Amino acid sequence: MASEDMSPRSVIKTRSYIIMKARAEEALQLAEEWWKRKTIPKYIHVRGLQKDEIPEFVELYNRCFLASPDPFCPLSVEDAMKLDTEGIFVAEMWDTLVGFIACFVEKGKDSIYGEITGLGVLPQRRRKGVATALIQKAVEYFIDAGVEEVYCEVYEENTPSKLLILSYGFTEVGRREVPVRSIVTEESEDLPGGKIMRRLGLRPRPGCADCRDI
Repeated sequence: MASEDMSPRSVIKTRSYIIMKARAEEALQLAEEWWKRKTIPKYIHVRGLQKDEIPEFVELYNRCFLASPDPFCPLSVEDAMKLDTEGIFVAEMWDTLVGFIACFVEKGKDSIYGEITGLGVLPQRRRKGVATALIQKAVEYFIDAGVEEVYCEVYEENTPSKLLILSYGFTEVGRREVPVRSIVTEESEDLPGGKIMRRLGLRPRPGCADCRDI
């Protein structure tokens, strides 16, 4: 039997990231209606990430994504130090980081738009209002920055994330296909994972014990 082709562009199948968009004001209105029905516990505190907290943030990031179906490559402290912490917010419970949301504001030629590039909550702290508190902070951040539209990408097999994002008025506007198994060149921009991973050039690596390939 012929051996499997593992040439640099060999591809078996693809998976999709769903590209979603919402108007910032509509997302805020829906969020406010949601918040009226949800009480965020007073012991959840959301604030901006500090640069000297990067090691703790890296541990949080990796623990969150190890427990999700998304493609995953561990984030290192060295890589994370390259991130601009502006727009990255963390949720604390009893002085311990339990979740994060990463927001970037992009200024185009004729508009300003926002992107949610990462959202994670520790498995044992889910369904306690942490994600709601983080999204509330993100929406307020975007409104203050003059953002009109907000985008995000959700891995197609991550149903809880899709349902959460849909509840804030996001609708599907496109898809980004990624090879399930391929050996891509360093120049390729078709990287798996969210934008934090792609900004840093991170991807699941074949043979990496802690990576989750798609």
